[in-house]
Amino acid sequence: MNFPNLQKRKKIEKRLKAIKKFSFWLSLLTVCLIIFDLGFTHRSVTELYLTDFYLIALITGSITILVRYYVSSEKFPVKVRLFDGAIFFLNVLLVFIKLDFLLETFPFLAFFNHMGWLYLALLIYFVREFSAVRVDFNRELLNPAQIFIASFLGLILIGTFLLMLPKATYEGISALDALFTATSAVCVTGLIVVDTRTYFTDLGQTIILILIQLGGLGIMTFASYFSYFFRGKSSYENQIMLKDMTNSEKIGEVFSVLKKIVLLTLAIELVGAIFIFFSLQEGTVEGFGEQVFFSIFHSISGFCNAGFSTLENSLYEPEFNFNYPLQLIVVTLFILGGIGFPILFNLYKYFTYYFKNQYAKLKHPTNSVYTP
Repeated sequence: MNFPNLQKRKKIEKRLKAIKKFSFWLSLLTVCLIIFDLGFTHRSVTELYLTDFYLIALITGSITILVRYYVSSEKFPVKVRLFDGAIFFLNVLLVFIKLDFLLETFPFLAFFNHMGWLYLALLIYFVREFSAVRVDFNRELLNPAQIFIASFLGLILIGTFLLMLPKATYEGISALDALFTATSAVCVTGLIVVDTRTYFTDLGQTIILILIQLGGLGIMTFASYFSYFFRGKSSYENQIMLKDMTNSEKIGEVFSVLKKIVLLTLAIELVGAIFIFFSLQEGTVEGFGEQVFFSIFHSISGFCNAGFSTLENSLYEPEFNFNYPLQLIVVTLFILGGIGFPILFNLYKYFTYYFKNQYAKLKHPTNSVYTP
């Protein structure tokens, strides 16, 4: 055994671990600054300082990706390599655009010269670093059921704080009203004590939308799936907890089921948003951006059975009262979200088999096809 090489490798792994830890805390600090940036009113000088910090964070995140692949002996799956490659390319592109290195040569890249893209890249950077962190809970203090409950309580408290940000509402909101709204959104009950449209700004409505999505699917579903996606492994105890949570028949199927839940949810909500967008009558929602947000909000709210709407009187508004295509789309989303994922998976398998069966009949009409 070559002890000098072994010691060298240990030193490298130790430094890599320190780099990962630093990168995680930097990404967390960046998210906190984004909340401050979006939630509070501040001077233009402060915005310049924040933008500079965001660019430093993006550069650091890109360097971390390179170091992780160049130094670490860990073998990353192809899907993770593709994801990291796409993020690295996006980070470098945004940095060059913000530093005015590309806009004169490629003016069409001005589309990416918006703070929204910078926020998105930094949020993805945080999710990437957070998912790679291994958290070991004391089994004597917290069992899986308690962790599941604590995740909802934590999400509600974070949502309450975010809804109380000055720029999340037009005229402010009390702590009790914010707590009620956050709880209703996370638990997808649809009860409100203040009108969503008149009280909350675009930021506040976006926060409510995120709370609905995380509450409808479960924060543990997202956290566990992305953690497994990036790390490629999970503890046996965590798999048992997720098996009970997802109603999986086998432990080995846990992450396969999680993947199907996440992808099926996003696919249905995307299709629902597209149908809602094209069902809107001219003049009912002004502006392309507002129409896109309206479609996404009501698609997610419908599929998660949340009952929230950005309309003051919900779908009973005069402009939407007789828009039957829109109402049928929302009703369909209610049904698909309400019947549960096991039934959705069965429907998916049925239609997959059905179309394969029809294709087989066309290709071999003389052969009888077995129908289960």
